[in-house]
Amino acid sequence: MTRAARGGRARRAAPYAFLIAVAATFVFPLVWLLLTSVKPEREIYGYPITILPRHVTLANYLYVVTRLAGFRRFFVNSVVVTGASVILILALSALGGYPLARKSFPGKTVLFAFIVLVIAVPWVIYLIPTFVMEDALGLRNSWLGLILPYVALNLPWALLIMRAAFIAIPQEIVDAARVDGAGEFQTWLRVLVPLTIPGLATTFLIVFVFIWKEFLYAVTLMTESQWQTLPVGIIQIRAELQSLAFNILSPTIIVALLPIFIVFLLLRNFVMGGILGAGGFGKE
Repeated sequence: MTRAARGGRARRAAPYAFLIAVAATFVFPLVWLLLTSVKPEREIYGYPITILPRHVTLANYLYVVTRLAGFRRFFVNSVVVTGASVILILALSALGGYPLARKSFPGKTVLFAFIVLVIAVPWVIYLIPTFVMEDALGLRNSWLGLILPYVALNLPWALLIMRAAFIAIPQEIVDAARVDGAGEFQTWLRVLVPLTIPGLATTFLIVFVFIWKEFLYAVTLMTESQWQTLPVGIIQIRAELQSLAFNILSPTIIVALLPIFIVFLLLRNFVMGGILGAGGFGKE
């Protein structure tokens, strides 16, 4: 192999080596956390420090799930708030994305510009008005007090995603449904919505991740411990322990991250289908 050929191969491999190094930088803390969570307490604090556990145990996870004060309450709050918010956002975005994509009505341009404007404004700007309104209405320290702002903050993104998904569907499919006698609602529900599953999956994943890990609104609007979600609860658990209890904190964080990994694994094929051409429409 000539020197020029070796040099060309090295130049082609350099970007991949860089990307691998960047990926390893982000993945290593998670791997360390996972390995620490299955170590016995004695091994975690022992010397010399080890990366791979000598003895694997699930006792730390068992303690977190069954005995750690407040964890189950925080987990349930996160499940309820995230689940209700995602369901509402999916339903409203599927309903609203259809007319934004395929219908003409007065004020459509203004409405679309308003949606983009809402996205452009940083979400922290809405926090104080939201706090004042919820305090006046008595919605703070309740599930509804988080569900409503989460839906309002994420719905504009969801509308844009679903609008693009409905635009990608050929008009011939809609015309064929009308010829078969389907009405407006039947065409939307039975024909168009099933074809936008990649868009719905993408919306589900983005919204789920944001709401599940959201901290600022949860810590501001939920001042009572019984209503706080996992991101806030983990900080509270850390403060109550008053030490770097890695044998407790590491499995707690892993359990908190687990739903995100599960959702991604379940929806990855649909999401990739949406990225690669809105489910395959628009291709020759």
